[in-house]
Amino acid sequence: MTKNLPNNPCVFTDPVARYIHENFDRSIYFDEPGSGYEGIDLPYPYSSPCIKGEGKFSFFFYWDTHFTNLGLLRTNRADTAKNNIRNMLWLIDRYGYMPNHIGLDNRSQPPYLCRMVKDYFTFMGGPAADPDFFRQCAEGLRKEYHFWRTARSTPAGLCRFASHHVEEGFEYFYNTSLVRRLRISPDIPREDKIQIGQHYLAEAESGSDFTPRFDKRCLDFCAVELNALLYEYETTLAEWAPQLNWDQDLFASWAKERKARMHRFMWNEERGLFFDYDFVNHKQSLTPAQSGYQTMFSGAATPEQAQRMVENLPLFEREYGMAYTPELPDCRSYQWAFPNIWPPMVSVMVEGLIRYGYESHARRLAEKYVATTRSLYKKTGQLWEKIDAETGEVAGGEYEAAPMIGWSAGVYLQCLELIETSTTATDTL
Repeated sequence: MTKNLPNNPCVFTDPVARYIHENFDRSIYFDEPGSGYEGIDLPYPYSSPCIKGEGKFSFFFYWDTHFTNLGLLRTNRADTAKNNIRNMLWLIDRYGYMPNHIGLDNRSQPPYLCRMVKDYFTFMGGPAADPDFFRQCAEGLRKEYHFWRTARSTPAGLCRFASHHVEEGFEYFYNTSLVRRLRISPDIPREDKIQIGQHYLAEAESGSDFTPRFDKRCLDFCAVELNALLYEYETTLAEWAPQLNWDQDLFASWAKERKARMHRFMWNEERGLFFDYDFVNHKQSLTPAQSGYQTMFSGAATPEQAQRMVENLPLFEREYGMAYTPELPDCRSYQWAFPNIWPPMVSVMVEGLIRYGYESHARRLAEKYVATTRSLYKKTGQLWEKIDAETGEVAGGEYEAAPMIGWSAGVYLQCLELIETSTTATDTL
């Protein structure tokens, strides 16, 4: 695939790609001493989801940055992609895990650092291009994996999202974010606020804040995307173990066990999808979501399961793209539900479909995302955090969408690359 879009004619003929290339550096910052967000100076330059003055997310996030890196690598900004990884390794050394975002250390976010590292070294030509940095990355991934395996374990042998706040923090979260965004009553007993706040803070760690997937009880659920991502950590560390003199069999056995438990507790043969697992009540979630396709992204699904999931794409797909869930009662009151398209899920879906050989479906979804993003850019002159799958307009939900160059730019360039390369391949036949 083309790795350097600035040297590719499409950057100069595609208006959105040109906008991204010309504006990406405006979302890259370096903390002068004492200037860092919440008083924390990151040691290396970093990218943020939004350009300062054009959106409220102008600081360093966890899972957003993986999808931003997709664009950085495709616009010849590998140094910034590497610095993003270096900052995460620094934070993992500091906290034992990667925080949700800089200055917010009561929780993490979906662990995409493993994929970030793999993408970077694929782009650079392999670990031999920078063996010292490769070992540093591997050590950081092993440390982060230990956090998830221990701090987020459940009796089901799978992991959940949670947080490590205190009662006052849960109460404060209820009184501020939940009352404002979910429009729930501020007039309930403090004990109830603490309990509800705990569950929703766990949901915030999932990145899908907020969603009907967890029935307002996120702490009770093993989340499918979390376990799929951890499966990738296990298989990757097992693959790398020989060159690091680590115990390969240990990581491989953990991967095998996690995959078996995911198939046992999360796969629904009748419905043909993976679901979050309520380990407290011993049953699956009732809400289908794109998060189940993370098993294709990470390779945890069997080919037969992948085929069933592909057959279920119409549950989510609409004229302008894939909504996060099917249309469900009260779904429009959440932002991680129908009808919202989320760029990171576009990337997950496209990569998962390609991994299992469904290139035509991947290209169709990529084409929808590119076309819808172009249309919105033509109307507004910006890229957006989320999009409405029914209307093709900027999406709503719990808060107004932010103009966002971060993951929207990265996923756009990834999809554009897929379209360009698959067109070339077809034309060659």
